[in-house]
Amino acid sequence: MGRIIGIIATLDTKGDEALFLKEQIKNKGCDTVVIDPGVMGKPYFKADITREEVAETGGKNLKQLIDAAREGASRGNSTAVMSKGLAAIVKNLYASGNLDGVIALGGGTGAILGTTAMKELPIGVPKLQVCTHPSRQHFGIKDIMIMQSVVDLVGINSVIKRLLTNAASAVVAMVEIGEEVKIGAKPTVGITCWGVVTPAAMSIVSSLEKKGYEPVLVHEVTAPLEDMIEKRLINSVVDLCAQELVALHLHPTLEICRFSGEETPREDRLESAGRKGLPWILTPGTLDGVFFPLDNPLFKGRKKTEHSPGHYLVRTSKEEMKKLGEVIAEKANEAKGPVAVAIPLRGFSANNKEGLALYDLEADAAFTKAVEANVQKHVKILKVNSHINDKKFTEKVVDLLDKMFEGKHAPKL
Repeated sequence: MGRIIGIIATLDTKGDEALFLKEQIKNKGCDTVVIDPGVMGKPYFKADITREEVAETGGKNLKQLIDAAREGASRGNSTAVMSKGLAAIVKNLYASGNLDGVIALGGGTGAILGTTAMKELPIGVPKLQVCTHPSRQHFGIKDIMIMQSVVDLVGINSVIKRLLTNAASAVVAMVEIGEEVKIGAKPTVGITCWGVVTPAAMSIVSSLEKKGYEPVLVHEVTAPLEDMIEKRLINSVVDLCAQELVALHLHPTLEICRFSGEETPREDRLESAGRKGLPWILTPGTLDGVFFPLDNPLFKGRKKTEHSPGHYLVRTSKEEMKKLGEVIAEKANEAKGPVAVAIPLRGFSANNKEGLALYDLEADAAFTKAVEANVQKHVKILKVNSHINDKKFTEKVVDLLDKMFEGKHAPKL
């Protein structure tokens, strides 16, 4: 039997397209399992896993959903049930070795159904959603590929045929080489990063690679890192960018601009690594400048610098830095493994140097004092008389992490 590709499509509205896609995939040498999460109409052909099975797995029978819809229940009611059932089915198919990748067809609701199921699959397993209106909500924190169909997926015409042929070729090619990400022989180091500490990140990556580690960088929004920690794909963490703490602990009701997406920070930010007992180094990187709304009176008159056209980084105050130091100390105290707070005494980001816009030694010192006053004895404090982007600082961080792995608390790899 060849590789198995799951096809998710509501066969009452996308049946002919699903059948064409199935034929294209089979012609390219892969087997398929068609899953139908439709509710109201008549299926164009019988799925391998029917809508009745999807509904039952989601906790309702199909007749209940149909009757509820006819009595005025919203589409969201049935979508929630079918999404739950579909996600469980896809997860079980993969766990049992009967799924190597998945492709889904849909408009708005169809894309939600398909990508909800895809999020149950590990990183590295091919996931392709063909939809009319891609949205960021479809991605979540998973490696989902979106193909915009441009035209509506209604019926078979020359445009749709070409699109679905391309989609079939793409998913077949991916499953031929794709597989779940697994930890290799080298210990992995998750590094949070953002543009203003990029030199530090690059230096740390280079030094770690020379010492036999495998660095994995995550940009700003760190939910993917937390997810990889939970799945044990990451063995240690260097936090160069913990700016989500501002939204979580300083101004939780404030709308703060985020470049990398609309995701709400996880409430347990700065907890997963400590909870797992992983070697973990925290820094105050990027906490000195935040995309605060300049039209808010709270930030009037503060130091600021234009990060990109129309977007300004605003300096965090002495009081805010003190609070952030207390938060980081609290999180470090809870760690079950080796943990340290590494503090560069000459600036926490590219804009925080003598003569530059966000330079404020007094505010930085408030962070340092708060950490020192609140950490417990098992938390190491590493103070380095350099800027965060200086090689002197990054070398100290890498050396410290290396020593953590030599200790008795380092996880077995």
